[in-house]
Amino acid sequence: MAWQLGLGVLGLLISAYLVATHYFAEQVPLACSTGGVVDCEQVTMSAESMVGPVPVAVLGLVWFGVTLALVLGRATRPQMVWAALGLLAVFYLVYAELFLIGALCLWCTAIHLIVVVLFLMSLWEATAPAPAADYRVT
Repeated sequence: MAWQLGLGVLGLLISAYLVATHYFAEQVPLACSTGGVVDCEQVTMSAESMVGPVPVAVLGLVWFGVTLALVLGRATRPQMVWAALGLLAVFYLVYAELFLIGALCLWCTAIHLIVVVLFLMSLWEATAPAPAADYRVT
């Protein structure tokens, strides 16, 4: 659980940073290379960085907030479903970066890796056998 909390907080912080760079670009610059294959600005300013009027970074902030609540609440099955939804979103976002935008964002890649690891951790937790009962007679 400690690793899940740590990764959830890290994802939340990176998402918050990306939200800040979206809404407060003048005060919070985007620290990433521009031009070439790695171009965070091209990715974060693309049409694919929005879902309607909402930046994907805001959705990431919400996703990590819910993830942390589920981890703290030890809600294994809901956490597994939520993590699977996050993984599906990552698949689409990586596709968008590679094939629609033609550039990668290192901050986004960090988020994607965190989501994949959290999915694998929740899968492990949801499918691990229950600990054996202790039948010692005292």
